[in-house]
Amino acid sequence: MILLFCGWLSGFAQNADTLVVRTDSLVAAQNIEFLYQLLLERTEDRISEALELGNSSSEEAYEDLIEDYLFYLENPVNINNDEVIHLEEIGLLSAFQLEALQQYRRHFGDFLFMDELLMLDGFSEATIAVISPLVYFGKSEKTKELERPGIRTILTKGKHQVTLNYAEKFSDTTDENYLGSPRKIQLKYSYQYKQKFRFGVAMEKDAGEPFFFGKLGDSLQEIVRRYRNPGFDFYGAHCYASDLRITDGLAVKDLALGDYQLSFGQGLTLWSGMSYGKASGGSSPMKRASGIRPKASSSEGKFFRGVATTMRYRDFYATAFYSIRKVDSLQESGYHRTSNEIARRYAIRQQVFGGHLCYATPNLEVGYTIYHLFLSTPWAIKPSNYNQYYFQGDRLSNMGLDFRWLLHNFVFFGELARSNNGALAGLIGMTAKPRGYINVSLLYRNYAKDYQNLLNGAFGESSRGQGEEGVYLGLQCSPLPSWDLLAYCDFFRLTWLTSQVYNPSWGQEYSLKVSHQINRTASMQLRFKSKTKMKNSVDDHVFSHYPVFYTKRSLNFQISYSITESLTFSDKAAYSHYLNDDGANSRGYLLCHDIAYKPPNRPFTVTFRYALFSSDDYNSRISIYENDVLGTFSIPSLSGAGQRIYLLGKLKLFNSLSLYSRLGITIVNGETKTDVKVEVIWKS
Repeated sequence: MILLFCGWLSGFAQNADTLVVRTDSLVAAQNIEFLYQLLLERTEDRISEALELGNSSSEEAYEDLIEDYLFYLENPVNINNDEVIHLEEIGLLSAFQLEALQQYRRHFGDFLFMDELLMLDGFSEATIAVISPLVYFGKSEKTKELERPGIRTILTKGKHQVTLNYAEKFSDTTDENYLGSPRKIQLKYSYQYKQKFRFGVAMEKDAGEPFFFGKLGDSLQEIVRRYRNPGFDFYGAHCYASDLRITDGLAVKDLALGDYQLSFGQGLTLWSGMSYGKASGGSSPMKRASGIRPKASSSEGKFFRGVATTMRYRDFYATAFYSIRKVDSLQESGYHRTSNEIARRYAIRQQVFGGHLCYATPNLEVGYTIYHLFLSTPWAIKPSNYNQYYFQGDRLSNMGLDFRWLLHNFVFFGELARSNNGALAGLIGMTAKPRGYINVSLLYRNYAKDYQNLLNGAFGESSRGQGEEGVYLGLQCSPLPSWDLLAYCDFFRLTWLTSQVYNPSWGQEYSLKVSHQINRTASMQLRFKSKTKMKNSVDDHVFSHYPVFYTKRSLNFQISYSITESLTFSDKAAYSHYLNDDGANSRGYLLCHDIAYKPPNRPFTVTFRYALFSSDDYNSRISIYENDVLGTFSIPSLSGAGQRIYLLGKLKLFNSLSLYSRLGITIVNGETKTDVKVEVIWKS
């Protein structure tokens, strides 16, 4: 495999670079952080919901999505060939929009300019504004052979980038239980040649983790040195190449060495990296698997380390992978700040190998996935009533069959998975587009309580994909020009006990989001969400726990408007209400004003926010999106009564060097908390 990879690098002939055609609006922007913030704001709802659902132990898991955004901003896809499918994989295009693109090309040939997209069904100005930074108008594969750059071109014409990120939080009260400093340090290097070749390394020390051991006592030093060396706590590296053509019809579609991510089907059998789960924002809950992807982030959650490749022969794809890496025992946070956390660091060697077979045409995909997982030490958990069906042991196997069928104005999709204990989990769904700008989605899921999988990312209320049944209905439409409506309802039943409720339980969730583009410089958005679930009563007058219902409702309003070409204001208001059958009844409020000063043709930008908030307790907390330094995002949860202020600035020192800095201050009930971030990016 490695010989094949080296042969591809040395055997390709050099060709001229593809002509990149961009719209005037994009040329005027030409500001990576502006485009990046635009993408994050478009997916803010989905990220927020995913975090609320507990699909990740920390926000670091969403670094993979951020890395994809930044990669495609630097390396746009050719809208006139199959590369455009990547925009569906990262959730910026729907299956119907992708099909509309392909049908247009089949009938009228290649796209030549951006305004042509307005003639396609399902493409609004808002959609085009999001994808325009990520595409260029090159020739299709039918009229031009795939570029075959030589090894010299690959090694000399690519893009280098070094990113150093520093973050620290200060408070009136400090936690002295951590062995390391409160500073978080991240260092990354990447080299990219278009979408053909990627290489990079990542290193990170989380806040509270020791970097040098000199300040630790002799006994602590001896303990810590048993499990790790001084320096960064996490190291990772990746090398990835795509479209390694062998003969006509036969090619290596993907080849990954080092750290990588895998996603197949609808996530029931095998899915790592970013997974929205139920957080689809009202659009189709159908996932678009990307197969093998390089892992460029420093997140320490689910990922693979080893080798993986996908071979393509006409419409058939075969993937094989092998991974071996060490994982923590009894924790998945990736934090190693205390002696107990360090003692569990990389205590288990995990080996995973398997494959995926797929038949894929533009309208039909059918795939089969199988993998086996081995642990050097049996996975053991403290027994409890609710976790008796959780996986324990040192071996686990999963297999699944998935499909995706596009038929006129309908997309049918589903997956059936089985763990080696015989338990089944399945989902089946449909997305329909009866007319115009109307999408309707329906999904049914049923996951057995004893279905076991450590590497899944399926749609659902629970992040485990276990012991759940539910029906989801989503609607997306544009009832009037410049108006968009997203809505969904989800009715679910948890068929076994959970850590929050010691009985089988049920609940429902509703969400409505209305957006209006007032004019070219102003927009507004209103969103309502309500979720009702069950949990154990906290009534101290009874001996045993019994289930009670609780409901949390939230209402958010936002309006953004440009004062001048350089100055943009945004005002937000949020309301949260929590109540349960035990008698708890709390409310939260937030008001904030944002100012963004981004003068064109100037080497600096400034963003400022001032917010006032008040919540009765943590149950009625307010979560709100904040702009951050390039490559990261922030959605803090604010509770209590206080103020939140942050100032974000960017300064381009030279053509290849940029400096980002962010200062945030939170004052709650008289206590001040300060957070600082500094980032330096060098590019060539």
